[in-house]
Amino acid sequence: MFADPTDFCRLWMFRHPELDASHAERAIGAGPADLSRRGRGHVLRWLALLKPVTVAAVHSSSQPQCAGPARAVAEAHGLEARLDGRLRDQEMGRWQGRTWSDVMREEDGAVRTFFAEFGDSKAPGGESLGDAVERMLGWWTETMPTALGKSVAVVLPGSLLTGFAAAMLGMRLPRCVSLQLPHGGVGVLEVFQNGSRIACWNPDAVQPD
Repeated sequence: MFADPTDFCRLWMFRHPELDASHAERAIGAGPADLSRRGRGHVLRWLALLKPVTVAAVHSSSQPQCAGPARAVAEAHGLEARLDGRLRDQEMGRWQGRTWSDVMREEDGAVRTFFAEFGDSKAPGGESLGDAVERMLGWWTETMPTALGKSVAVVLPGSLLTGFAAAMLGMRLPRCVSLQLPHGGVGVLEVFQNGSRIACWNPDAVQPD
């Protein structure tokens, strides 16, 4: 188990659980989605991980796939989840909620550019991942002064989580794909006044012999 945080904040970052199959292969973006049965089970794993941890606050995207699990974590620690619209995933404009196959059939070139310039390119009428990360960095600037010496949990969409982590670690935004977590995955950052370090990343990927 980790030593208690003292001169830093320990940031427990959870990627929202697995989504229902009806949302598979869709550009969910900043929109809502339902969890699968397996996804609801992911929350139980989170509760077990955090059981020995003194959690000072639980923050979350306002999207229901994040907010519901965040409320469960908060309740287990006698807290209320703090929902913030700045923690929503990037806005996907006219692609949002549509299947990727439909989008590619109509706008193949734009989709290819979006992924080739990942982080910088915007969906038509939407925003880039960089824009969304800047939103979250604004949230963190406000939150950090009250989090020093504490453990804080935050439930996020996958792209925003990895983009934020990359920014905190001083990595170029396109490199955030190297930090990708599975649905329900967890990463732990220790954030100091002058930098950040990874304390743990996707621990469930390591299976005992």
